[in-house]
Amino acid sequence: MEISTLIADPTAIRLEHIVSADKSLTLVVSARRPSTECPQCGCSSACIHSRYVRQVADLPWHGVVVRLELHTRRFICANGLCKQRIFCERLPSVVATYARKTSRLTAALELIGFAIGGEAGARLARELGMSVSPDTLLERVRRAASPQAETPKVLGVDDWAKRKARTYGTILIDLERRRPVDLLPDREAATLAAWLKAHPGVEIISRDRGGAYMEGATKGAPEAVQVADRWHLMKNISDLFANLLNRHHRTLRQAVMNVSAQISNTVHPAETSSTTLLETDQVADENSVSELFVTDRTLMRSTTELATRQSFREQRLARYTAVKELQAQGLQINDIRKQLGLHYTTVQGYFHADEFPERARRKCPSMVNLFDDYLRQRWAEGCCNAKQLEREIRRQGYRGSSVTVRRHVQHWRADQSVDSLARQVLPPPRPPVPTPRTFAWLLLKSEDKLDPQERQIVAEVIKLDESISHARELVVGFREMIRNRKVNVLSAWLEQARASNLSDFVNFVRVLKRDEAAVRAALTYEWSNGQTEGQINRLKYIKRQMFGRANFDLLKARVLHAN
Repeated sequence: MEISTLIADPTAIRLEHIVSADKSLTLVVSARRPSTECPQCGCSSACIHSRYVRQVADLPWHGVVVRLELHTRRFICANGLCKQRIFCERLPSVVATYARKTSRLTAALELIGFAIGGEAGARLARELGMSVSPDTLLERVRRAASPQAETPKVLGVDDWAKRKARTYGTILIDLERRRPVDLLPDREAATLAAWLKAHPGVEIISRDRGGAYMEGATKGAPEAVQVADRWHLMKNISDLFANLLNRHHRTLRQAVMNVSAQISNTVHPAETSSTTLLETDQVADENSVSELFVTDRTLMRSTTELATRQSFREQRLARYTAVKELQAQGLQINDIRKQLGLHYTTVQGYFHADEFPERARRKCPSMVNLFDDYLRQRWAEGCCNAKQLEREIRRQGYRGSSVTVRRHVQHWRADQSVDSLARQVLPPPRPPVPTPRTFAWLLLKSEDKLDPQERQIVAEVIKLDESISHARELVVGFREMIRNRKVNVLSAWLEQARASNLSDFVNFVRVLKRDEAAVRAALTYEWSNGQTEGQINRLKYIKRQMFGRANFDLLKARVLHAN
C-alpha cells in the first residue's frame, strides 16, 4: 500500500483540527462527500438524517499514537421501496464497517503478522506505536484472502515434516515462477490426485521417488510428464553403497590396519617387531580397532567414563545379538523392529552387518598438547600435582579446562620411573577407522582430491574385496550418468547392474525399472526439485519462528503470502 498523505484518503475526509496530548495525537476529521450510496439498493442520497462520531485508530506518526475522531453522517434513502430507510455513511477507503482501526493500519498489522507472526509481531507493533495483541494479529492473518495462484505448468512436489518421523504434509511449488502454490495436509496419493484433478493444466511434475507421489501424479494428471529428482537419485545410490560397505566392516578395518602398518614400517622401521604385530592382531580380534589407532595417551578417560562407555557398548551388543537371533529364526526387519521396540534404521544396520559394528571414536586436538614439553619437564622435576601444573601453564596462556590437564598427566602416575618418562617419545597418532558412510565418500572421491594416505586406503580396500571394487565402478558410472544427464547410457547401466550379481544393485534396478520413465525424464529435462527443497527450508524457518505451535491453516497462510 502506497502512503502519500498524512490522513487516509483526503478525497473522502477533511481534517478539521488536531488535538495534541502527551503521548498521542487526535485528528478531528469529517466526511466531505455531499452524497453517498445506500448499501442496500445502491441509490444515491444527499438527504442527511443525523450525525455521529466514531473513534478510530490510525497509523502512528514517528512512533506517536494517532487516533481519528471521525464525524460522519446518517442518510435517508431516496428510494421509497428500499427496506433500509436510514443508513450510515460508508467510507471503505478510510475504515471498514464496524472497524475500530483504519484500513491502512489494518493492512500494516496484517503485514507484520505475515512477516514475523503473533508474539514477535505484537512486540514490534507496540514499539512502533500500534497497540495490538498477538491473537488479533494471528486472526488478521487467518482472515486475509489467500493469493490465487495460476495453475502451474511445471509443478514441484515434496513432503515436509509437521512432526519429524511422525506426521508429514506436502508442498506444491510453481517451478517456473519459483513460488509456493499450495500446502496439502498429508502426503497421501489420494490427496495429491484430488488437487491435480481440481487444477488441470499441469504438464510436468518434478518429484522424489516416493510411491505415493508417483501414484498420485499418475491418477491426478495422467498426461503430465513425471520427472524424478536427480538429487534423490544420487542420494539413493550413495545410501546403497554405504549400506553395502556396512556389511564389510572386517574388510574396511583390515585395509586401514594394513596401511597403518605400512606407514609405521616406513617411519619407525627399527621399532617394529613381530611381538608388536602379534599384539596388534590380538587387539583387532578383540573388536577394539578404534583404540588401536588412537595412540595419543592424552585421550585416556577416568575409570567412571570408561565404565560408562563399556556399559553403552554392552547395551548395543545385546541389541545386535537379539537382532541376529531373530534374523536366524527367519524374521524380517519390520517384524524384528516391532518385537524389540527399536527404530527401523537401527534394526536395519544390525540386520545387514556381518559382525558387530563398533563405534569409531573421534580424536580431537587438545590445547594442552601445546604445553606437553613443559609439563613433562616439570613432572620430571618432581611436580606431580595436576592443579599446580594447570596454574603454571595458565600463566603461559592455557585456556582449557582442569579436567583436560588431569587426563593428560593421568597415565604418567603409573610410570614409577621419572627418568624413563622423560625419555619417552610417543609415536605419531594414526587415523581411526572411518565409518562405512565415510568410507563410501572416500571411495567415490576423484583420485586427484585424495591425499596420499587416503589413496593408499582406497587401493587397499579395492585389492582386498573385488565386490567393493565392482560396486564402486557401478556407483561412479551412475553418478556420472546423472550428473551429465546421459540418457542414452541408462539402459546399458541397468543391464550392467543387473548382471553384477550384487544383491543391492539387483534390487535397486528392480525398483528403478518401476519408475524408469521418470528417471529418463530426469536425464532429459532440466527441471528438478532444487527450488522445492529451498522453499521447504523457508517453510521450516517460518514454522520454527512460530515455535511449532501454529495450526496448519496459519502456517499455510504465511507460507503462501510472501511470493
